[in-house]
Amino acid sequence: MKKLLHATYILVAAWCLSLTGMSSAWATHIQGGQLTYAALGNNRYKVSLTVFRDCGGASFSSIDPELVYRSTGCAGGTEVPMTLVGLPEPGTPYCANTPGGPSQCGSGLRTNYERGVFEATVTLPPAAEWILSVTLNARPTVANLNLGSGNLYYEARLNNLLANGMPIENTSPQYQALDIPIPFVCYQQERTVSFSATEPDGDSLVYTLANPLVGCNDPNTYKSYTTVGRFIDLTPPNGAPCAAYITTNQGTYSPTYPIPSFNISGTCPLKTATQAFNFNAAQGSFTFTPSFFNPAINSAENKYVVVGQVTEYRRIQNANGQRVYYKVGQVRRDMLVVVIDCNNNNQPGPPIGSGFDKSGVKIVNSRDSTFITAYTCNYTEVRFRFNDPNPGDILTVSYPELDPPTPTLLKPTYLPSDVATFELLGNGTKAPAGILRIQPDIAFLGKTYRIPLKIEDNGCPFKGIQYRTVVLKIEKGNFAKVVASSASPEVCAGSSVALSATPFRPDSVAGSPARYGYRWEAAAGLTTAQLNNQNVTVNPTVTTRYKVRILGLDFREGTCSDTASVLVRVQQAVKATAATNQPLVCSGNSATITSTATRPGGTASETFTYQWTAANGLTPADATKPTITVKPTVTTRYKLRIASSNIAVCGSDTTSVLVRVAAPVAPAFKVDSAAVAGRSIKQPPITFTFTNQSRLSTQPNTSATYKWSYQRIFNGKGQPVTEPEETFSTSSTTATQQLAVAGIYKIRLRAAIIIGNQTSSPCESTVADVNVRVPDAPVPNIFTPNGDGVNDAFVISTEAVNSKIQIFNRWGKQVFSTNSYRNDWSGDAQPAGVYYYMLTDVNGVTNKGWVELVR
Repeated sequence: MKKLLHATYILVAAWCLSLTGMSSAWATHIQGGQLTYAALGNNRYKVSLTVFRDCGGASFSSIDPELVYRSTGCAGGTEVPMTLVGLPEPGTPYCANTPGGPSQCGSGLRTNYERGVFEATVTLPPAAEWILSVTLNARPTVANLNLGSGNLYYEARLNNLLANGMPIENTSPQYQALDIPIPFVCYQQERTVSFSATEPDGDSLVYTLANPLVGCNDPNTYKSYTTVGRFIDLTPPNGAPCAAYITTNQGTYSPTYPIPSFNISGTCPLKTATQAFNFNAAQGSFTFTPSFFNPAINSAENKYVVVGQVTEYRRIQNANGQRVYYKVGQVRRDMLVVVIDCNNNNQPGPPIGSGFDKSGVKIVNSRDSTFITAYTCNYTEVRFRFNDPNPGDILTVSYPELDPPTPTLLKPTYLPSDVATFELLGNGTKAPAGILRIQPDIAFLGKTYRIPLKIEDNGCPFKGIQYRTVVLKIEKGNFAKVVASSASPEVCAGSSVALSATPFRPDSVAGSPARYGYRWEAAAGLTTAQLNNQNVTVNPTVTTRYKVRILGLDFREGTCSDTASVLVRVQQAVKATAATNQPLVCSGNSATITSTATRPGGTASETFTYQWTAANGLTPADATKPTITVKPTVTTRYKLRIASSNIAVCGSDTTSVLVRVAAPVAPAFKVDSAAVAGRSIKQPPITFTFTNQSRLSTQPNTSATYKWSYQRIFNGKGQPVTEPEETFSTSSTTATQQLAVAGIYKIRLRAAIIIGNQTSSPCESTVADVNVRVPDAPVPNIFTPNGDGVNDAFVISTEAVNSKIQIFNRWGKQVFSTNSYRNDWSGDAQPAGVYYYMLTDVNGVTNKGWVELVR
């Protein structure tokens, strides 16, 4: 037994135990347990509360649990009473010769637990989260927790309305009856404790260590600790001095370090002791070595609370067709670890699983589990040896019924007999053994099975107990293969390749070399004379799979055979193709060319290289890409060479794509002019007619668009002016425009090609232009409004049109005015005579003059 140098190894917490808490056995009797539920259909659920009470406290008849369930977080809720089901069951941690018996339970007796189950049935409509809880009082005083109110809060959660809006039913994970949450563990001996669960719905489970709770979302706080002394005495009887130095001797307990436990490493005379509480999240177990024990009877300093939480997730397809994991439930198990002094009784050693050479299994024996990988369609065995450090101890191995005829929630199927069976030999002896006979078929591919084992000795007064999980995973297997002369056999038509059928079962049977027979299946390129040979040479002309059956001649005929095959690919010539969906483009516009390479019967690993010949509109960066973007300014043929990664075998191919550039329109037009009726050609307005004489190349899937415009560039006095360009026609034949203001005009015809129906994005336009002149009209000093169509109105300069005008008679009376004169005053009803005018143009310049009206 390990001791401190010069002192007993003691862990002293930085607090004092309350005398009241130490003596109130009747009030501090709830040790642990869990709350679980099972779906009954129609949103009805049976909720089970498993309570482990201290035999020295109040009996189950005084426990009246109330189940509270709510879907509104921690607020509100509905309460229903729970009913005790069946009779309570006391634990059996002691040997039969212990005073008080192996399952003693009562005041003044040794520490023990009693298990009772309460049930209630409730309706839980779909909700984002139901919180089910029971609060009992009170926990016993323990070494690692500040008890607060002393309540032990049991909780389970149900998420029966998923985030995607889908309602579900769910049965919670079920803790295994073999794993008692009140484990008695030996001081300074490594121990594994499990809180693993079975999952009735096949959901995925996530194991974590959690904080104990006093209420909903109300955790207990942990106590702090300090060790007395910094060394653990490891000196063996009559041996050389040896000790371990404690690296960290103070701190605060936590969910992941709830018990003082150390790993010891290094070599004597001085080793190192580091804090170690080893949690196995995959199996839901933890392994530790308790390093403190108080010899006082039923001491609170020997009790530690550990909470194991199991969260379950269900994989469901969402609206996007993706399979997503949704949380569907959560349960917690409150455990009370009780440290005892096992004196000279060491607990049983971990069982060791082993196979044999070429047994077809992989075995890994870890600290708390044995992992076995077996293969479909192969019979094999794994043997387990059970032992105890105390040579005189009798070992008893127990495990649940693995494949019950009628599985239930409390008796699920752990291991179907079609997958494997487990047999114990010599159980109840000093050295029992187990045989796991594995024979899975293809239906169990990908499945994982867990077998919980409990190994206990007959030590007295305390029995040593060890737990172990055997994890069996089924993978695809076959015990024959065909080895080709190359790793990935690929040949050109008519080439040969060597094949060898290779078994990898045991090399010998009953001490003699194993004998095998070979049966090749007839196939193209395989001669009949080779069908019974182990090694063959084939000459395929097309891709061919060669199949062989390897017979175990030392077994009963027809009972032992394996099949194997290899695919020999025959490569055909590479086929290169390239195409564009824009065979005709505007000059400088882009076209995308996509190329592909295929080889009939080629392999998925085959790759191709691409090399484009330099050409107009092709950038060097695209020269080695399968898909390129080109911008030709002239019609261009783009040439490509594609080569296979297997070029030495079957060559390459070339192809090309022609991208045409649309020829632009050659715009041209002629001009004709005419005076307005009744006016001279030398006086505005003048009507111009423009006739389109553009030349258009013949090219398919194209049309032309035209736009006519004018822009005055000089006024009537020959001075440059800046005026906007005005569009007046889109005719493709002739366009007519009347120009009334004197000056020189630039007439433009813009022509552009349209490819297909891309009317909104024609090619760049080409332009033809011609200048035309509109003469000015002098301001007259006489007009004759007699209706003959000649000189019927008072006409001023065309550039003054739209100016303000005021006309007065000879007595100074205004007879006409307008802010936008349009050369249209014909004298109205005024008599003949001389009239005076004042003209203000758009720039504010005023001119005065006179005109004579003749009737």
